[in-house]
Amino acid sequence: MGIIAKFAAITLSCASHALAASEFLSGVQRVVVLGDSITYSGAYVEFLDAYVVTRFPERRMEIFNLGLPSENVSGLSEPGHAGGKFPRPDLRERLGRVLAKTKPDLVIACYGMNDGIYYPFSEERFRKFQDGIRRMRERVTATGASILHITPPTFDPEPIKARTLPAGLPEYRQPYVGYNEVLDRYAAWLLEQRKNGWDVVDVHGPMNRDLAEHRKQDPNFLLAKDGVHANETGHWIMAKQILLHLGAKDVGGADSAAAMLAAHPRGKEILALVQQRQRLLKDAWLANTGHKRPGMKQGLPLAEAQAKSVEIEKQIREMAAGVAAPFPGQKSQWHGYDRYDFTAGGKQVTVSVPKQPLPGKLWAWKGEFLDAFPAAEIALLGRGVHIVYLRVPDLLGCPRAVAHWDACYKELTGKLGFAKKVALIGLSRGGLYCYNWAAANPDKVACIYADAAVCDFKSWPGGKGKGKGSPRDWKLVMDCYGFKTEAEALAYRGNPVDNLAPLAKAKVPLIHVYGDADDVVPWDENTGVVAERYRKLGGSITLIAKPGVGHHPHGLADPAPVVEFILKHCRLANGVTP
Repeated sequence: MGIIAKFAAITLSCASHALAASEFLSGVQRVVVLGDSITYSGAYVEFLDAYVVTRFPERRMEIFNLGLPSENVSGLSEPGHAGGKFPRPDLRERLGRVLAKTKPDLVIACYGMNDGIYYPFSEERFRKFQDGIRRMRERVTATGASILHITPPTFDPEPIKARTLPAGLPEYRQPYVGYNEVLDRYAAWLLEQRKNGWDVVDVHGPMNRDLAEHRKQDPNFLLAKDGVHANETGHWIMAKQILLHLGAKDVGGADSAAAMLAAHPRGKEILALVQQRQRLLKDAWLANTGHKRPGMKQGLPLAEAQAKSVEIEKQIREMAAGVAAPFPGQKSQWHGYDRYDFTAGGKQVTVSVPKQPLPGKLWAWKGEFLDAFPAAEIALLGRGVHIVYLRVPDLLGCPRAVAHWDACYKELTGKLGFAKKVALIGLSRGGLYCYNWAAANPDKVACIYADAAVCDFKSWPGGKGKGKGSPRDWKLVMDCYGFKTEAEALAYRGNPVDNLAPLAKAKVPLIHVYGDADDVVPWDENTGVVAERYRKLGGSITLIAKPGVGHHPHGLADPAPVVEFILKHCRLANGVTP
């Protein structure tokens, strides 16, 4: 009787097509996954585990990876395997111990890749594979456990074509070029056993088809860099087919593990913990159950690994069942505050979250160098303001950078609910990003804090005044802005110093901190020009000079004046009372 028939009749929710916890492998508490190095590498097993945790946080299903590199069920080994150091391990040597010690309810087994030993097809080798599969199945079912067979993954000769061998040779110390056709027959035989009541998942066919379809568009597309060991895309195809077989219809439209994980607001974080737990336990279980393959990592004593696993499991369960994270993406820490990294408008955005956010989701957006001289940003976090950084380096505030900022702003103020007016923080070249975006979007800006800021690229990186300049970055300006000649760049009138009228009209307050000995971004060619022109336009600007200080260090020993300036104007612009 098959797994699905034995354990549950799968009933799908009409609303979400998601399984109830009681319907997904009902009665299964412990799963053991057996296989070769593809299984040992673990990604498809980790995806299965993460699916269970993110969909059914109340379930206590254990999934153990006991894959062993080089192993097969046929008992065969090609000459010179592992450089002649050892023959391929045979599952039958350890299967009894694995079953006795792990006591699984379900075994998932993926064999075949190594069973034909990378030779052309032969009936004798095929029979040994069939005998090995039947022998494994009998041993598993004799314990009362069920078994789910997986067809072998795809072998792709293209990436290793120079190392493959043609048909008709007496010996193969390198793979036969047509070995995937051998695996086609092994997979077909396994699928035929469904008529005998076997549960069999086909990953071979879907991997073949995916590879062929992608190759039509991209001849260099790969599912396995070495032709054998699947990459993340290949592992996702495997995991997806297994999940679909088990009734998880909600992954039908997921084209990647990331898409599967996106169903949970903390999916990526959960996967990272699942991976940590899986990798801790698999080496411990392999060592505890024993095997004869040399060169394997020893792993911790099982009791110690299980104790560590309990702590990781606690984190996983709390994360899976807890309150949704305030932002998507990978969570980490930034100066003692929660940090989330995700994509917005196709680019990486970082949001650092205050422990007690002010009403209105106020925020300050740093133009460049998130980790440089962050005293003001840390203080703002302490006062309830979010800190945002969009990673678009080496664009120097060009129109393309402004477009990326537009997309990020739209997403942050749209579905993520940030305040409509943002404080901008421009350190050094970050001034180009902040001022150019602000000039294009003056109605979205609460205030600008500029620190030793570049306000005219002729000064830096051009070095056309008193400053040192930077040839490498001047070339970036030429490329990013699309100037054909230097004369065209020097004639450009779209620098911050030239484009202050929209900000003055919108009454955007400015504060500039600068060193009066700055010989990299001379203050009088940048901040000084901005101050003179902005005041003539009727705008408000505060200047804080640092006597005798060069371009570094940025910021103030006590950032309070800047912090109070930003807090005041963020509140006023967004109608948030103190």
